Amino acid sequence: MRVPTLVALAVILAATTAGADDLLEDRGIFHPTFFAELQDIEVVGDRAYVFGVGGLAIIQVLDPDNPLMLGRYEPPGHPYVRFYRGAIANGYGYGGAREDLLMVIDLSPIGSPFRTDIVGEPGMSYEGCAVAGNYLYACRHGDGMQILSLTVPQTPLEVAVFEDLTNAWDVELRDGLAYVADGIGGLAIVDVSDPTDPFLVGRYDALGATVDVALHGDVAVIVSGSAGLELVDISDPSAPVQLGHHDTSALAITVAVDGDRAFVADWDDIEVFDISNPTAPVAAGRENTPVRVMGLDAVDDRVYVADWSRMRIYDYGPTSRGDVELPVIIEFGDVPAGTAVDTTFTVSNTGGGVLNVTGIETFNETYIVSPPLSFSLAPGESREVPLRYDNQEPGFDVTFVSVDSDDTDEPEVNFPVTGEPDPGDLEIGDEAPNFALLDLDGKPYRLSQQRGKVVVLAFFANW
Repeated sequence: MRVPTLVALAVILAATTAGADDLLEDRGIFHPTFFAELQDIEVVGDRAYVFGVGGLAIIQVLDPDNPLMLGRYEPPGHPYVRFYRGAIANGYGYGGAREDLLMVIDLSPIGSPFRTDIVGEPGMSYEGCAVAGNYLYACRHGDGMQILSLTVPQTPLEVAVFEDLTNAWDVELRDGLAYVADGIGGLAIVDVSDPTDPFLVGRYDALGATVDVALHGDVAVIVSGSAGLELVDISDPSAPVQLGHHDTSALAITVAVDGDRAFVADWDDIEVFDISNPTAPVAAGRENTPVRVMGLDAVDDRVYVADWSRMRIYDYGPTSRGDVELPVIIEFGDVPAGTAVDTTFTVSNTGGGVLNVTGIETFNETYIVSPPLSFSLAPGESREVPLRYDNQEPGFDVTFVSVDSDDTDEPEVNFPVTGEPDPGDLEIGDEAPNFALLDLDGKPYRLSQQRGKVVVLAFFANW
């Protein structure tokens, strides 16, 4: 019998918390019955309009605990036509589908909305858009911003194209000015008081590539991917200047403003910032969602989230339930065969009520979690859980630690753990290491469970 050498290891965990309460309490979930990769969401009255793969879904959110689909426009032809962003106005939906152009959807038959027009030419790429007055402003990445008359709303007619842009992602309109999230061009401010004759008023060079913008009084709130959140003084549109900046934990994709708070879709989570003092934005809430936060909208302290495969609804404010917070990943690094390494990971409760952890397990026998595997955490409380990596033989070891609890929106959370790096590439015919991966619902699958079957691995995406 091999007697392992014991080594102590300190692991810095990537998890962060928002204090004793993350201030976001889950309400209802809409689980599409069709294949969906939800990208954007616009809330108008008691309806949420969700854009993504599968088209445009119309969700009744009058009861936030039980969202109900009322109807859906499904693009004909290829089943994976995707709306990336969109706008809703005057009974019509406008979906930016990048290379599939801009689609105009009549929403009047709520149960069966239908397309009335496709705007654009092959080679163009449409993203976000907005409606102001009787005009539609559509961002086309490298092809500028197109302005269309909605005199006949079912068939918009181009009246102008503003081309002095770098990479137009999305736009907000107010008082005859268009505020364009212009990628590496930052924030562009365009005078559209005469929609047929737009011209550049000012430009702000952002810290990163600006992909979304919202307005808050005389402040433009922009997000720029890994550069996070910026607040820009637009009181003089010809000379916009930064007031404040706050980094986010991942990739800031979209932003919505509700009152004095900015809600940011940040890839792994929702992050909330108090922007009442725009020179010093303050982190004011955070919720790690089960999948990917691609888009969101916020209305009256309620947040509607396009979380890739689900639409989720959260209330902002003090919460009443427990909320589990875990590491993003644990990496043991280079551990020689015949060696055992001990560390711990932190289970935290960022909710406002008691969290009951009911079970912890791994999916690889070389990783051992020490009991107790069930316990309770008061609001704001954390617990260190011992974890051992017993490296039995050379080769890459990977698994997931699975934590079950009574967290209502994340009853099972899995995070990856990796061991010794693979000393060399696998060759054709070599036996693959036994690893575990998660499906879109967060359910782990071990390779050993698929023995005797053909297994195809797709790394993030393929075309």
